[in-house]
Amino acid sequence: KKFFHKPWAMTSVMFLGMSMCLPLAFYNDAKRKKQRAAASEIEAPLLGGDALPAGPKHSELQQTLMLAIPTFFDLLATILMNVGLLYVTASVYQMMRGAEMLFAAFFAVTFLGRRLNKYHLGGILCCVAGVTMVGTSSYLSGEGSATQDISPEKNLMGMGLIIVSQAVQAAQLTFEDFFMADLNIEPMKIVGYEGLFGAIGTLGIMAPIAYYLPGVEGEGIHENIVDTVAMIGNSRALQVILLVDMVALLLYNVSGMLVTGHLGAVFRTVLETTRTLFVWLVDLLLFYTPLGLGKLGESWSVYSYLQAAGFVVLVAGTLVYGRGDEEGVRQEMADALAVAAAQEPVAQTAPEATAYAPVGTAPAPGAPAAIPVRAAVPVPTTAPMDMHPSSFKATHTIMSGSYSRSLGRNPGSYMRASHMRAGNADDSHH
Repeated sequence: KKFFHKPWAMTSVMFLGMSMCLPLAFYNDAKRKKQRAAASEIEAPLLGGDALPAGPKHSELQQTLMLAIPTFFDLLATILMNVGLLYVTASVYQMMRGAEMLFAAFFAVTFLGRRLNKYHLGGILCCVAGVTMVGTSSYLSGEGSATQDISPEKNLMGMGLIIVSQAVQAAQLTFEDFFMADLNIEPMKIVGYEGLFGAIGTLGIMAPIAYYLPGVEGEGIHENIVDTVAMIGNSRALQVILLVDMVALLLYNVSGMLVTGHLGAVFRTVLETTRTLFVWLVDLLLFYTPLGLGKLGESWSVYSYLQAAGFVVLVAGTLVYGRGDEEGVRQEMADALAVAAAQEPVAQTAPEATAYAPVGTAPAPGAPAAIPVRAAVPVPTTAPMDMHPSSFKATHTIMSGSYSRSLGRNPGSYMRASHMRAGNADDSHH
């Protein structure tokens, strides 16, 4: 019996699932164009010489091609995670990815000049402690895979690859935040195009290279694409699983955009945490019930208490770090209001309220005396801030602003859509 240990193939499946967003994106685009055309016909007589808004800095083709750069980061991070998953349990895989917060904060401070407050530092400390606790529990338990025996060295290697993959994804966030914040592409198209580029890269470039690389099949370096196609073609169960995986990726991305767009990214962050817990519960269910066929899932050991404590610390760190984002935005807003108020003159003398009477005449009885009036200093209702919006992933890993600011600046912007890709390109690999 042979198991489907194919990290490169699973990476291709992930990108193919993402590319399924493109047809839906073009359908929605055509639908909106029809609605805008109908609305313009009705409102045209009322809009007379209104100027059209300025277009994006880059053409749509240029913006689309620029997506190939973050796709490369995504491909590299994905294959590292998929190889690491061969040597750790699914729950440990999910929890170890909390290390992204640490790297994202480091890159934000180093390359973007961001400042961290006490809540951010507290969240990072919780992140380090939680990842350490989860990793220690995995190493001590010796449980790494349901289908093969894993040595402690390979278990450590798997966790190390997952941590390195989070550094790559944090670098991706930093690149996006600095270079691609002004792109104006629909979120669904971004997910679809990155899936298309990723599928071309894995199937057309990396899969042939992996075929000729030295190594053992199923360990993440060498992978026989001919054998992969044969296994898929000869197994109806495997075909169904891969198809369900791609459809699940599509639904995950669409639902993630709806949740973030209508309920906010805070709510989605809670869902992301719940998903990690759900993965662990399903693993336990598979191990202790006939659903796992006696082979799947992971057991509950004495070290699982340490893993559970680490998970709680990671969740607490995420919440504390999010509080730091909120505090940072409040401080930025206060500073912007102070700067705006300081730029206004302290006082302006208005013309006197009453006209002077001709020479030799007295004011009418009961008339009010002429009093100089000073104009009040206007208080701006909105702060004139020039802040970079950030991807969804960055909203809870990099101190780049509040969830509402990062998602509300431009409903069609690139940075609003990324990390929706947080739920497609990295969170929904399996």
